[in-house]
Amino acid sequence: MSVSGRSLTDSRYAFGWAVLFLLFLIVFSIAVNDGVFRSFDSSIAHWLRANLPSVFPWVFGVICRTGNAEWTVPAGLFLVVFLFRRGTISGKKALFWTFWFVSGMLLEHVLKIRLLQPHPGPDVANDPLDHYLKPILAEKTPGSYFSGHTFRAFWLALLLFNACRCCRTGSLIWASLIWIGVIVLGWHWTTDTLGALLFVGTGGALFLGAGRSVSSGTAGKTSSAEV
Repeated sequence: MSVSGRSLTDSRYAFGWAVLFLLFLIVFSIAVNDGVFRSFDSSIAHWLRANLPSVFPWVFGVICRTGNAEWTVPAGLFLVVFLFRRGTISGKKALFWTFWFVSGMLLEHVLKIRLLQPHPGPDVANDPLDHYLKPILAEKTPGSYFSGHTFRAFWLALLLFNACRCCRTGSLIWASLIWIGVIVLGWHWTTDTLGALLFVGTGGALFLGAGRSVSSGTAGKTSSAEV
């Protein structure tokens, strides 16, 4: 009885966090669509362009291109299959991770078409590599919300964080640099990245919560067997 109760508690806890993140995402997206954060976004972008040393855009220009879809999509799909085949993650978690990965990219595309969040203009563009390194997989959309780079980077980092203990720090640093970098380069507004993080939080609560539920149940069964 205690095993079921503990497992159920963990599942509900994870689901509660997922619902909270989802509600924040909905409210935040509505506010973005209404232009509530336009001055906030603009002030951050202009401050970064005016105050950061010129070497930073060069560094971020290289790092952020590792988050392009042509690299992260095949890398993510290969990685989740590899980890499943090794038995590092369960089939259920592998399927959920893949489902949320694809869903996030579809949602990104829909929101960029439907929401009224214009792309950052040339007044905040700060990518010195733009003339030399063009993305292979890129589609022009009328809007900028939310950031696909931020979503894909953190969703990949979440998979590595869950499956590979020695990869945790490196994957989170890489994702965080992409998060900051797309703002510095003028690829995205700050709110574009925050929306992506809220979507990662929604799926991440369910993804990590499933692991807590399973581990709780296993621990409970072990304790019962010992008694």
